Amino acid sequence: MTNADEYLPDTASTTLQTMAEAAILAGNGLLVASERLSGLTITEKTQGDFVSEADVQAEKVIFNHLMQAFPGYGWLGEETQEQASHADGLRWIVDPLDGTTNFLKGLPHWAVSIALFQGDEPLAAIIHDPVKAEMFSAEKGKGAYLNGRPITVSKAVPMSAALLASGVPAGGRTTYLSHCLDDLEKLMPQTAGLRRWGAAALDLAYVAAGRFDAYWERNLGPWDIAAGMLIVQEAGGRLTPLWADRPVLASGTFLASNVAFHDAIEAALDKAQA
Repeated sequence: MTNADEYLPDTASTTLQTMAEAAILAGNGLLVASERLSGLTITEKTQGDFVSEADVQAEKVIFNHLMQAFPGYGWLGEETQEQASHADGLRWIVDPLDGTTNFLKGLPHWAVSIALFQGDEPLAAIIHDPVKAEMFSAEKGKGAYLNGRPITVSKAVPMSAALLASGVPAGGRTTYLSHCLDDLEKLMPQTAGLRRWGAAALDLAYVAAGRFDAYWERNLGPWDIAAGMLIVQEAGGRLTPLWADRPVLASGTFLASNVAFHDAIEAALDKAQA
């Protein structure tokens, strides 16, 4: 698929269509770059946190496409400087390549994430997986979709049949490693398994699509979760902060799940702040 309309529901607004176009353009460039990984310039921002010229170019493509269509909107991207909004608080929050380490290792699990916010309120979201030709989308009050078809979070099953996802801290981001290990010790014996796939946007999208029953993580950037949080909510799921006094977008610390599991899993998670 290359046409944005083929990925989106018939109800998609022109704004969502423009977001999908930007994601497809960036994704196509990343697919080309994935065929020449050995030739990419790669920088280590902090220990274990990499950025390549492919990330930077993808963000430029998204920025140019969105800003041409919506001048004056604010901008928060992982690889570029933040810009203030001059359009009633509307701003883009973008991760041009979520799952950079997977991408650089040739693992086909990464995505482009684009969200439109007004202040702290998500209005529209796209998570595009070019390798699998999957686009998850949502607009506030309109439901969530995968390639234009409605999706919902999973239904209630016994905890022993639940499949969970999380991020296990590594490299220079191990502040909450002990908290994560405590979580795993409590939850893994009760469930069917846990996945750590290295792309937060797709973890959230998979909760929305019912592929994961729950996903939690700590200390992520706003670009990692901005699109996924709306898609989960519009798919009928719950997304709540693990730290009650800190909003999800600001702390990057949350639990996303179907309604049936949320309270039980939340009760098991370590709520302490380092």
